[in-house]
Order: sequence, then C-alpha cells, then structure tokens
Amino acid sequence: MVNKIPSPILDIHITLAGWRKIPRLKPRLEQAATATLDHLPKKLRFPATATLLLTGNAKVRQLNRDFRGMDKATDVLSFPQYEPAELPKIGRQKGPIALGDIALAYQYVVVEAKKENKILINYVTHLVIHGLLHLFGYDHMEAADAAEMEKLEIRIMKSLNLPNPYADTGNR
Repeated sequence: MVNKIPSPILDIHITLAGWRKIPRLKPRLEQAATATLDHLPKKLRFPATATLLLTGNAKVRQLNRDFRGMDKATDVLSFPQYEPAELPKIGRQKGPIALGDIALAYQYVVVEAKKENKILINYVTHLVIHGLLHLFGYDHMEAADAAEMEKLEIRIMKSLNLPNPYADTGNR
C-alpha cells in the first residue's frame, strides 16, 4: 500500500490556447502529480511544487536551444532545481519544496499522440509524470536507469487506471 502525502502543487501556466481544448486537463495533471509523489521511494516522498508550462513548439524550441544547446522542439523538457543527491536532505525542510520547471510543446505532443495512436490526455498525463520524475533525479540515459524509470511510470499510470504508455496496443 502506498502512503498518502499532501498533494503536490502544480503551478500550471497555459500560454497556447490549444491546451485549453483538452477537457479536465488541470485536474488530471494534479492527480498525476499526486500519484507520482505517492509512488516515489520514501526518502523522496515530501510535499513539493513544480511549475508546468503548457506552451507551443516555438517556446520549447527556444528553451531547448538556450538551456540544452539543441535547436529543436521536443515533447517535454524538465529543469530540476536540485541535484538528485540533494533531494532527501532538502525534503526534510518545512513546507513544500520547489523542485523545478517542466515545459510541454502542444503541437509536438498532438502530432506524437496521433502518430502513436494515443489518447491525447493520457499522453499528456504520461509526459507530466515523466517530467516530474526528471525533477526527482530519474533519467533514461543508461539502459538500467531507463528501465527503472519506465517501470515507475507504468506503475503510476496504472494507479490512475491508465494504460501502459510503452505498450504497443493501439489506442491507449
């Protein structure tokens, strides 16, 4: 059984109108953030906040270029505030911890969801979970790390009664 902790706060900023067309998006993403924190190892289970920028390809491309040296849009970017080793100590502080920022590119996400035959809101939910895990120090640069991160993402999605985002099962 997963221990419940205070709900995380997603400070959601929508700068592209397309995001507003997705029904019940904000409550779903808050639910995903809570589920993500609920499934972390105990040392990382503390009240936290993250800023989520729901924007377009141009802004994500700019962020990717300015901060990662990659002049292209992508689906999700995460900008952690802390190094992974710092998180357990920081988590012992009083009050929610500001973990960092996440940005999603609407056009890129819509195209990917269609191409992969995924339900848009489910895909966006997965990307927010993925982005939050990056803020908590998870990555997928090495095969073992990728496998651990994917397993956790699948477990979190399942806890939300959502399909495995990595399964090739058609419409998901």
